[in-house]
Parts: sequence; structure tokens; C-alpha cells
Amino acid sequence: MMSLSKILLLALVIGVVWFGWRWINRVQAIGRARTTPRRTDGRRDAAAGPSPREARTSAAAEAEDMEKCPECGAYVAPRSAVSCGRPACPYGR
Repeated sequence: MMSLSKILLLALVIGVVWFGWRWINRVQAIGRARTTPRRTDGRRDAAAGPSPREARTSAAAEAEDMEKCPECGAYVAPRSAVSCGRPACPYGR
């Protein structure tokens, strides 16, 4: 015979299984959405952006050495440096 505690335990187990199943499906859907822009022939869609390998090589090609600012002492990239706010800062011009 089914008592109230057995029915509640059964409902709890069913609820845990149900919500666990929904969570697993959601995680799998997110994973599929991340891999959808990749094509099966190895090429990528133009809207997906550069591949990770292309991004690393282009980032390495655009790297530049840091220089120490003579006014404040901070290390900055000379081509993209902005003024530190001090009057004699050479990067504020």
C-alpha cells in the first residue's frame, strides 16, 4: 500500500529527474549553438569571424614592444598610448 511519504518521495524523484533532463538538454543546446557556425567541410562562415588559429597569428603579427613613459613610468604601447594626464606626457600630443 502506498503511504503519503512514499508518494511524496516518488514525486520528488520524478521532479529531480525531470529538471535534470531539462538542464542536460539546455547544456547540449548551448554546445550545439557554439559549434553551428562551423561547416562540415572545414571552412568557416564569414559571419563567424576568424578561426582561433587565424586570430592567434594575426595577434602575433600586430604585437609591439612596450615602452616606459618618461613622465609617469608606466609601460605603454607607443602606437596606441593615451595621455596619462600629466603636462609633460609625450603621448598626449
